[in-house]
Amino acid sequence: MLGAKAIARAKINLFLQVGPRREDGYHEIRSVMQSLELYDEMFFRRTDGSGGKVMLRCNDKDVPTGADNLIWRAVEAFEGETGPIDGGVEVFLNKRIPLGAGLAGGSADAAATLLALDHMYELELSADILMDIGARIGSDVPFCIRGGTVMATGRGERLEPLEHLPPFKVILATPDEEASTTEVYQRFDELREDGEPHREEEAEQALGALLEGVRKRDIESVCCNLRNNLESATIASDRVEQYKDVARGAGALAALMTGSGPTVFALVSGMDRAAEVAWELEKIAPITIVTCFSDRGAEVKKL
Repeated sequence: MLGAKAIARAKINLFLQVGPRREDGYHEIRSVMQSLELYDEMFFRRTDGSGGKVMLRCNDKDVPTGADNLIWRAVEAFEGETGPIDGGVEVFLNKRIPLGAGLAGGSADAAATLLALDHMYELELSADILMDIGARIGSDVPFCIRGGTVMATGRGERLEPLEHLPPFKVILATPDEEASTTEVYQRFDELREDGEPHREEEAEQALGALLEGVRKRDIESVCCNLRNNLESATIASDRVEQYKDVARGAGALAALMTGSGPTVFALVSGMDRAAEVAWELEKIAPITIVTCFSDRGAEVKKL
């Protein structure tokens, strides 16, 4: 295949409990992850390699297009598994997922890149192999390949598929600044060292109730048990609380910061209420997006 189109879906964390830092520098986590129908579009074309192994262009000037972009790392990791690819690859990224927002936009792009390479070079690698390659790139990449509703453990690479949830409408509210995942985790570690209580027992009970709610597709149980213990470590904590309060005041069933933030997501059950919540959040949040749950991760589409 000479080319491919792929879509890279964003994610949110319905539950995120981060533990102490491990010896390898990662943190042990327990998380319920959920794919969204918010996605980046990616267009791939095989080249003769004369312009370099990877040529990346993007509609958003703030997106780095050099070797520090996870798309480059995905190509390198793919070659590490399969051997050098013939020629090079040209990628155009139509960026829709906000940057540095806790929505796994970079990981989603890496996941879609692995699928597109497998498609273009007709290798037919299994999903498990692709997810193993993805884990070498970043902790969220395996989930962004699998998608849907998933329980993630380890550093995020061990995945257990769960029942698909009803198609909640999701309103995302994002400040106009990026959050460094590394800095948020460093601050989280400092707070733990200072003895901030993390209510492990309460979190355990909430996770059990949430998983039972997912199994039964019980909206109330899901919404009542959303948790993210990184909320206390974000530098945007005042805005996070403001967005949550406004969303709930406008009728959202629940609101929570996703991942390392600073994006807040609000859950509602219908489009009319989603419009009301989005209307109120738009007054205070620089970026407001209405989307919904998805039962799929990254995908290759026919050109």
